[in-house]
Amino acid sequence: MMIRMRRKLPLLLALLYLLLPMISLAAAPVWQIIPSESSLTFTATQNGAPVTGEFKKFTATINFDPVQLSGNNVKVVVDVGSVSDAYNQLADTLKSADWFNVIKFPQAVFTANKFTKTGDKSYQADGMLTIRDKTLPVTLTFTQEEYSQNKARIKGSTTIKRTAFGVGQGEWADTSAIKDDVRIDFTISATRK
Repeated sequence: MMIRMRRKLPLLLALLYLLLPMISLAAAPVWQIIPSESSLTFTATQNGAPVTGEFKKFTATINFDPVQLSGNNVKVVVDVGSVSDAYNQLADTLKSADWFNVIKFPQAVFTANKFTKTGDKSYQADGMLTIRDKTLPVTLTFTQEEYSQNKARIKGSTTIKRTAFGVGQGEWADTSAIKDDVRIDFTISATRK
């Protein structure tokens, strides 16, 4: 019995040595969004002028470590019915069936698990965005403004084609008055769970 154990010990040690790097890689920290310090805005162009709005309600599941990007993932769920603008005229239109159709599609969802460092404190996240009934690849770029043991803050943006997601149908599908490109800007502040 002792001889068998002695023969297996080097094998077990070799296996442990190979697995040690995987064991030492801790899971990415889990972050909880601070709604009062976070924002999600958009800018479109109508008749050559910028038109802006905001989504007041969104949640996020964030697992992020800037040192170990391979274990990171994020899921952002936006309450599309929380869209607002300065006068709420735009918001009422955007909630309609030709635009977001919030009754049928109350949420937009972005998920990502591929993160790349692009600079000293800058990154990109390659993921999938679902708006209405369309899911398409989207790349977000963001900058780490703060990162400590207990708090993180990032700012970023992306640009999407609204018509690719079916946003603006019927007479609104024409991009001559309301351009196809929509810029999305976000600020996320979060505390470590």
